[in-house]
Amino acid sequence: MFRAVEGFFFFDWATFRIFLSSFCFSIVLHFFLTFCKKERTRNLWRVIFLLISSIYAWIQAGFNNFLGVYISMGTSSQAGAVTSYIKEFLVSYKIEYYFILVPFILYILYLFLIRKKRENLAYQICGKTRMLSFATLLGIGVLYLATLYIPFMQNPIQMIPNKNLFFSPINSSIAVNQYGTSIYGILDIKQLLFPVYIIDNGFSDPGDENEPTRVFDDTLWKEVMAEEKDSTLKALDQYFLSRSISQVNDYTGYFEGKNLIVIMLESVNNIILHEEYYPNFKKILEHAWFWENNYSPRNACATGDNEFSGMTSIYALNTACTANVYQTNEYFSSIFNRFKNSGYTVTSYHNLDSTYYARDIFHIYMGSTAYYDGNDLGISFDSTNYLEWPSDVELMEKSAAIFTQNTPFMAWITTVTPHQPYDGDSIYGNKYLSLFEDTDYSDTLKRYMSKLKVTDDALGVLLDTLDAKGVLDDTVIVLYGDHYPYGLIDEDVASAVDYDVNDFYEIERTPFVIYNSKLEAQTFSEKTSYMNILPTLANLFNLDYDPRFYFGEDLFSPNFSNRIVFADSSWEDSVARYDARSGVVTYFGEKTYSTNELQTINLEINQKKQMSKLAVTTNYFADLEDKISKKKIAKEDVQNIDQEQDKEESNE
Repeated sequence: MFRAVEGFFFFDWATFRIFLSSFCFSIVLHFFLTFCKKERTRNLWRVIFLLISSIYAWIQAGFNNFLGVYISMGTSSQAGAVTSYIKEFLVSYKIEYYFILVPFILYILYLFLIRKKRENLAYQICGKTRMLSFATLLGIGVLYLATLYIPFMQNPIQMIPNKNLFFSPINSSIAVNQYGTSIYGILDIKQLLFPVYIIDNGFSDPGDENEPTRVFDDTLWKEVMAEEKDSTLKALDQYFLSRSISQVNDYTGYFEGKNLIVIMLESVNNIILHEEYYPNFKKILEHAWFWENNYSPRNACATGDNEFSGMTSIYALNTACTANVYQTNEYFSSIFNRFKNSGYTVTSYHNLDSTYYARDIFHIYMGSTAYYDGNDLGISFDSTNYLEWPSDVELMEKSAAIFTQNTPFMAWITTVTPHQPYDGDSIYGNKYLSLFEDTDYSDTLKRYMSKLKVTDDALGVLLDTLDAKGVLDDTVIVLYGDHYPYGLIDEDVASAVDYDVNDFYEIERTPFVIYNSKLEAQTFSEKTSYMNILPTLANLFNLDYDPRFYFGEDLFSPNFSNRIVFADSSWEDSVARYDARSGVVTYFGEKTYSTNELQTINLEINQKKQMSKLAVTTNYFADLEDKISKKKIAKEDVQNIDQEQDKEESNE
């Protein structure tokens, strides 16, 4: 029932595998219930078991629909994002999700309407079937494991092989598809308590055939790797060292020396392209590079993790709220540290407190010299009132007064006014309702668009402030949406955009803009996401950076892959789209990929996700920086000693 509701293929080996696991569950439950004399007790346990498994599957479907990922024990902290908006969560449920509860309802009806009382006979039969249950369980278990290894039962282009996914269920979407919700739930708990990470070293980066135009001295790094005792850290060293180094290109240093403001726009998608309602965004587009095929795939923590990836160009974990769980990790390659290393004053701002994300901690560990939240900026708000969110206009006014004091500056701003919910009256949700009174939009959508208008006002305030301070021409502004407004139902989003939100992951489409008052407007068609922001900016500003540490790409690189990778590892490029959940490829034209080419693409993506997870969970970047720094100091000490000895010998 769950597979049918979620749109998974029904007549495939995954369904057969899930049938076997359900059979095993039934046998195990039957075996233990043979020790219960009363059939009423046995029925009670059956009801409890079926109720728990049904509700778990029902929640998984809703969670995936609401936040874009299946929940795991590692992301259970995000349950707060659901309980805080329980009404919106339930409203977002599609009617077909309730069919998941049908088996439970049918069993209840069976118990009360059909079943005959036969307690004694049933108990006698149960007692005689214990050995049969054990033998059957053994046979079914062996057959189940065989489905993980027998070649003809495998999809050759599945992102992660079943034999690996079973022991390390790091991709919840594929695991739920292949094993069903019940087995995935058990594997997920096992992974939380006894984590297993399978490192696949099969992919070899082909690199660039041209002579490298960026050269790095890896002597100390290679010494660290040679001495490394930890197998995981050693594998990370080997992986990053083997990656290709992107070339200098025509856009290298295009904005060198200019100020930078990166603004992550809360719940902003392409609805903001309605220029009649959002004139300041329109004004920005008149002097901006605009990527029309930009996406912001939702992760376990849609806002915090997409902020994390924008700052680091590292994939967030889809089994943990990365920004919160690993809040004290350090990244010498982060956007803050790279600009700070180039002499910039680096600060960051948000108009709420740390109710949802520990920005006051992870921004500082990322390298921000100072982080200012709503309390620091003197912005009034009530973090317990989910209808009222602070003003983005105030955020721009008060943050700009700080970061413009020193140049060159790099500022990161995260807005919040358009945050859900939209189904009740609020100050900013009602402020501009009159603008939309002649439209056919729902009241919910109108409130969202009213809140979005406040963010547009804030952009106008920022432009005016920079102009008044005489730094507008010397400042680059980058805008990207953290995710689409998933507090709206799909029908509302569809009524306000010009693309099919039900087509694959089109719902994840958001704006991405690079603005400077002297730029000539240009629209790019390449497929991109927040993963590419940092390497692109690092090249445009000609920073001192090593592109091997970024899993995104420079958008202006001649070798840019033009491929977007979604949270569940599905991907899309100009040739095809690959659905990681089902392992199915859909082509857009006559050009196709061979099986080997698809396997290579999938292996590369899977390795990036694996290495991101390992780098985050081991705090790899902090460890590497510390070890290289110690080696550097040790070598300098040796050099100083040698110089002192040379002086003494010279004096003698």
